[in-house]
Amino acid sequence: MVIKNLKSSLDKKNNEVIEEISRLSGGQISSLELMAVIYGFKPAMAEMVNFNKFSKSFINKLDRINELCKKISLHFVVSKYKFIINSPRGIFEMIDLDSPPKGKIAIGISKDKNAALEGVDLYYKKTLVSGGGRRFGQIMGYPECCLDFGDYLCNENVDPDNFGFKNPAAESLKRSEKFAWQLNVFTNSSLSYYPCTLNCQESIGYVNKLFKILKRIDVGRVEYLMGLLREPASLYWTCADKILLYGDFKGDFENSEIRYHKSVSMIDSGSFYQNNSSDFLNNLNNIYKKIQKGDRLIMTPAYFEIYKDKKRIVKIKKGNQYEPVLVKPNI
Repeated sequence: MVIKNLKSSLDKKNNEVIEEISRLSGGQISSLELMAVIYGFKPAMAEMVNFNKFSKSFINKLDRINELCKKISLHFVVSKYKFIINSPRGIFEMIDLDSPPKGKIAIGISKDKNAALEGVDLYYKKTLVSGGGRRFGQIMGYPECCLDFGDYLCNENVDPDNFGFKNPAAESLKRSEKFAWQLNVFTNSSLSYYPCTLNCQESIGYVNKLFKILKRIDVGRVEYLMGLLREPASLYWTCADKILLYGDFKGDFENSEIRYHKSVSMIDSGSFYQNNSSDFLNNLNNIYKKIQKGDRLIMTPAYFEIYKDKKRIVKIKKGNQYEPVLVKPNI
């Protein structure tokens, strides 16, 4: 009983810290990833946080996050530069903190200060320096099989059929015969990396550990996250642009169909990236408007169609078979 009470008290303290850090960062610091670091099954985390300028208010928030991390024996570090994250068709740009353009800073959190520092240093270099991505993944505790997949995503051979980091979810999909709900990177991923397949056992084990802890400290959130991972199909373009569809889904990764009664837009490129294509975003928003008028969507490798009853509202040709895809976990 004493041990149980001590664990309960520790869980409460940890949860209070996680919630306050999440609030101070405006939800930009992943509470799930932070929880994994706190409970010791992830060695470090690194994240990008939006900011416009180093105002006194912003600095105070960073100082408060640093104090909270110290309370639970964590080290908190911040990059010396800010980053412009382009759309999925581009890469990072690193600029001075006092430069006018909006950008993001990299933050690192770990029980090991050196790991936090190196994680922040490599956040930018991981996409540009050979071996940087693998080293970053090692510090973050990613599985070896997924580190190998990360090397593939670097696409150093410039394979035109490899979307690499522009659409890593599609590359995971290409390699998969099965799709576990725990690894649903198409709705709201519980991972900070892309799994080598959508049935990677080490990645599934990591998510299961997350939910085991979360059940102790926030049962309601477990139910919400599991519903988001298991229930909707995702019409997916990028990690920041998808439309969730709720209804009767059938098919496979290439040819699929859903009769839906509910749709939710998660088209967020406008706030997620610093540089965007207005034509791209306008097109996605127009598609969502048509989806709202319909009740059935049919997906093929070459095109997709939206219907209302038996009447076709629109037929849209795809640039390639993975943009977009319509997918839902099958195990």
